Amino acid sequence: MKWVDKLKSALGEERVRDDYAHRVAYSRDSSDAPPVVPEVVIHPEDAGDVREALRILSEYRVPLTPRGSGTSLSGGSVPVEGGAVMVFDRMNRIREIDPENLIAVVEPGVITAHLHEAVEGMGLFYPPDPASSDTCTVGGNVAENAGGPRAFKYGTTKHYVLALEVVSSSGEIYRTGSRTKKWVVGYDLPSLLTGSEGTLGVFTEITLRLLPKPPRHLTLLAAFPDEVSASRTVSEMVRVGLLPAALEFADHRCIEAVGDKVAPFLPEGTGSFLLVEYDGFGPEFDSQVSLTYDIASRNGLLNMFAAEDESTRRKLWAVRRGILPALEALGYVIRHEDVVVPRSRIPDLVAHAEVVERATGVKLASFGHAGDGNIHVNVLYEPGEEAAADRAVEMVVAKVWELGGTAAGEHGVGTLKRKFMRRELHPIAHDLLRRIKDTFDPAHILNPHVMFGD
Repeated sequence: MKWVDKLKSALGEERVRDDYAHRVAYSRDSSDAPPVVPEVVIHPEDAGDVREALRILSEYRVPLTPRGSGTSLSGGSVPVEGGAVMVFDRMNRIREIDPENLIAVVEPGVITAHLHEAVEGMGLFYPPDPASSDTCTVGGNVAENAGGPRAFKYGTTKHYVLALEVVSSSGEIYRTGSRTKKWVVGYDLPSLLTGSEGTLGVFTEITLRLLPKPPRHLTLLAAFPDEVSASRTVSEMVRVGLLPAALEFADHRCIEAVGDKVAPFLPEGTGSFLLVEYDGFGPEFDSQVSLTYDIASRNGLLNMFAAEDESTRRKLWAVRRGILPALEALGYVIRHEDVVVPRSRIPDLVAHAEVVERATGVKLASFGHAGDGNIHVNVLYEPGEEAAADRAVEMVVAKVWELGGTAAGEHGVGTLKRKFMRRELHPIAHDLLRRIKDTFDPAHILNPHVMFGD
């Protein structure tokens, strides 16, 4: 193919791979979206490589799928039309950490956990912490507007993006945003590009806002007999003004999946748990724990375990972050739903799980960020049960809309949630988004099947 030859000539064969084994490795992401093998995989080393690649791809109208670590749960990293996949594993440098102005400048391929380690070693703090932070990239987080457990108190990725260097679909490099916290010169393009899922441009540099690192943490694991008791506790905690750094929920099936990892911390008969973490200077912890205990006790608390040291705290978080891998290890096919409801309606959502299971015969496993109403409902099914899984997903999303929520909270629309995007948005709003896409990417080569393409 002529365009592949031009890419190799411009970037070098070591940065443009078209051998089959290499291409297959980038044919899927972490979702259950069907894999598609791209024609070529591009490994840029700087913004100039990205620019040259996009100029060639634009000339030949070859679709491009930007990719971080492939941890997408919505099919956003699958090259549906083939074409080229651009992987940022070689653009993984932290270019600057400015403690005085609380800024970090990074390339898109930086692993999120590596950024956490670098800034925390300087007494600083980057709050966004997706469960996959050990493997996901900052560029992918910006593309998805990723959240994580700390989003309840600190917000999502968009609250920390100050400026972006972007390559357009035609291969032009531009910058938008500022290193300052306040910036109102024109439309807020950084916010528009954050969460755009690779459909409007390709990031080559990201300027992020940092915070001072909280000096202390207190982590609690609260056990409940059932999911409704735990979710009612969440609503009441928020209502009285408690603001933990993280407020995480898991149902009985998640507890069964993680098994021995969580068993030492939970009493017999536990059907749900909340992982609650407070951060700050410490003196306020006593009153926060006391109030948390009182509220949880009124809602059927079985036991509350407090981590006494950092080692135990890490074990508790390993349980939480290990839920999805544990579910995947059960051997089912999984549909990962990423719904959000108003906090007060979480009890209604978790109670609906039993209705869905009885109606469809599939299993549901729910966990997630209860503090902001973002519950990851996972549909577990056997091969051949696709119709039942489809019905289960429809029942879950219909209930979410009935409760005033949304079908996608932090995993993006990707390819798997396009039908829900069309149904959830007002037709005028949906048309405006299409026109924005047309403006940024008139040739429709940037992730053409993500969000739209249906």
